Amino acid sequence: MNTKYNKVLGGVCSCLLLLGSCFLTACSDYLDVTPSDKQTAAQVFASKEGFYTAANGIYNALAGDELYGKQMTWEALDLMAPSYVTTYSSQYMKSLAANNYSDPYAAPVLSSIWQKAYEVIMNCNLLIDQIDQQQGKLSSTEANCLKGEMLAVRALLHLDMLRLFGPVPQTGMDKLAIPYNNSTDVYVHDLVTVAEADSLVLVDLNEAEELLKNDPIIENGPMMSPATGIESVQMRYRQYRMNYYAVIALKARAYNWVCDSENAIAQAQRLIGDQKVQQMFPPVDPNQLLANNTNPDRVYSSEVFMGVYDKDRDQVYQNYFASTAPRNQRLQTLSTYVTGNLGLFNHLLLGPETTDYRFQSQWEIASGLGATGYSFIKFKPIDRPDPLDEDSEYYYSKMIPLITMQEMYYIMLESSPSDMEKFSWYNKARVRRGLPDLEAMGMGETFAMYWGYGYGGYFYDQEVRRETWGLGQYFFYAKHNQFYGEYGSYTPMASGSGNSSYLIDIQPPLPAGEMK
Repeated sequence: MNTKYNKVLGGVCSCLLLLGSCFLTACSDYLDVTPSDKQTAAQVFASKEGFYTAANGIYNALAGDELYGKQMTWEALDLMAPSYVTTYSSQYMKSLAANNYSDPYAAPVLSSIWQKAYEVIMNCNLLIDQIDQQQGKLSSTEANCLKGEMLAVRALLHLDMLRLFGPVPQTGMDKLAIPYNNSTDVYVHDLVTVAEADSLVLVDLNEAEELLKNDPIIENGPMMSPATGIESVQMRYRQYRMNYYAVIALKARAYNWVCDSENAIAQAQRLIGDQKVQQMFPPVDPNQLLANNTNPDRVYSSEVFMGVYDKDRDQVYQNYFASTAPRNQRLQTLSTYVTGNLGLFNHLLLGPETTDYRFQSQWEIASGLGATGYSFIKFKPIDRPDPLDEDSEYYYSKMIPLITMQEMYYIMLESSPSDMEKFSWYNKARVRRGLPDLEAMGMGETFAMYWGYGYGGYFYDQEVRRETWGLGQYFFYAKHNQFYGEYGSYTPMASGSGNSSYLIDIQPPLPAGEMK
């Protein structure tokens, strides 16, 4: 197979997307620029509004089904983990869950992810190019912020294509992985290695960080509320854009992926150790979550550095997770998986942990035809602030998180050198979810001992499963750490059990439609 990425089709489609169909996507209330029908580049970028219309089209594409509105979060990647029983599921779901990536059912799903990612990457490149060419249409602050955002979106997509389709870094840093497209020219790009791709991601993120040094989020926080007076909405709702803090978090993720522990720790600590950042992105408030039956924030939006606005998110629960969802597309765990003896919320050493905020707010007992165990309700619709106003909504009611503060604690855990340090970060992450402080209880040495016996992977695996269900991130964590078993069952390597459910070095093939 020729190891080159054919960008001709992707480039042509991207140009059309940027100048036409992308603008026809309905913008949310928070990305409120009315799109125009097909226009030339000169028309689109003749005014400030045109730049933001193009950017909004890119953000809306991120929230589409092929990317983070479905396949890259709660469906394909969670099926690949695997997280669900697929006995009665559609064939493509069964194929993804069985890691049959090349069969005629799963391959089109993976191909659609790949193609859409590179279309959006090309759109970012085109917009960056126009920002550089059309100086004066935007203020310097606006131009720098918008260019920084687009560089960061480009880095996000490349990193996720690397994590999904590339080799495991621990054994494949010098292996060819993906193409890195940072140009508007239409030509065939060679594949670059894992090390080269990650380095290029960091080049983009470093430039983005510099450009975003005047991001209003630094002084004013996320600003997740409507603009007032003549203020532009485009500089608000920073959690729905690739902001300054999201860039730092993404740098931590990129360093962590290639096992650069020193730099991963440095970047994660910039966020965890900054009191102002902790105040801007505080842990979810249990009083607003567990005692709130009308509009609970089940995605813990206060902790989200960056997420997408999915205007159709209510349908996700109704069509895929509710007990009443069609049986062939219902995403359901094993009947005993959530609270059984080896369940998600039954700790190996500590026993049942149903006081966990995640258990209390994101799962409910299933009921309905063929439904057993628990249903996942993270994306269940919530009440509007004004029941009589169809346009009123809480901003988090449509959010799907992509980058969070909690992930920074996991990166610290992975990157820390000693078992005691790993346990300490594990404990800190759990305390944020309403669980007992194990260090304060004097259990540090016990847990560190078990960590050394090989059970640390089990503790970490279970914690990440609880946190990232529905977000697609567990597949990446498991691939990176080279452990996961069927429906989350984990048996430590050191136990010598010979668990046959290990799936090591999961690497879907690059989609054939994009290879020349």
